[in-house]
Amino acid sequence: MADEIDVSFVMTVYNKEYYLPSVIKALLAQTGLKNPEFIFVDDVSSDSSVEIIRRMTNGVKNVTIVTNPYNRGISARINQGIALARGKWTRMLDSDDIFPLDSTAKMLAVAEETGAEMIYGCFTKTGKEPKELENCQTEEFGYQYAANALEGVLNGRFTRMGQLIKTKVLQKAGGADERAFIQDESIPLRAALYAKGIVKMTANVVLVPKEIGNFSGNKIQLDHDRFMAYYWILKDHPELPEEAQRRLYLRAVSAFWKFTKKSRQFPFFSVAFVRYLGCKLLALKPNTSYLDHMYKQFSALSEVRRIKP
Repeated sequence: MADEIDVSFVMTVYNKEYYLPSVIKALLAQTGLKNPEFIFVDDVSSDSSVEIIRRMTNGVKNVTIVTNPYNRGISARINQGIALARGKWTRMLDSDDIFPLDSTAKMLAVAEETGAEMIYGCFTKTGKEPKELENCQTEEFGYQYAANALEGVLNGRFTRMGQLIKTKVLQKAGGADERAFIQDESIPLRAALYAKGIVKMTANVVLVPKEIGNFSGNKIQLDHDRFMAYYWILKDHPELPEEAQRRLYLRAVSAFWKFTKKSRQFPFFSVAFVRYLGCKLLALKPNTSYLDHMYKQFSALSEVRRIKP
């Protein structure tokens, strides 16, 4: 159909007026697309973010701007946008991510060539001003294909928003796990359960300008959210193959060990280190009681943000 939407871009927004003019300029200028849509979900910004979006998208077709009555968090807001997506593919971004102008078209071409339903690329922290990145193109790249999407995710690191996923897969997976505040780890894990094939490109499909403050500064938050992504996949899907369960358990134990190193004296004398070493060397099966122990420790933390009900 001539009016079928090929790609839905879903952006979460919270107080990013410094970045948005360049982010949106590059987003609207994505080349090689037939009929994209643009979904912006604001989490009650207190700056001029929403006004900038409205001004820059005035007259652009297929634009949806969602405002909310109260702040709820990144995972919850990305899920709002995913639920609204009508395109064959969905590409998500933070409001400080700048896409090379031809990056989406390159990702679609790889999807067409391989038949994969999840396409990932790399990101790079440039340290540059946003305006310096508005007109960048994708460099030459190679890629790796894995028929088993979950195995592909567990073999690599899939963070930041360098992803293009079939919308039906993303919606079937339920988007991000809202039991983790930050969406980075949970989206690829959950989508991989339903996707047919995954590709990891070597190209930088996300360019990060100089950073002036984000959640990555809270390392305990990152440890917490990584753990929760792995914990709930294991709890929700006991039918997963044994090897996948071992790999997920190792990642959960690793997240807890990283947290332990930051939070206590003499961490190498801790049970957390012994468990981590055992998993790393012996590929242990998930231990339910220890999983629940780690969950309780993370759940008791007061310094991490959680999704408001």
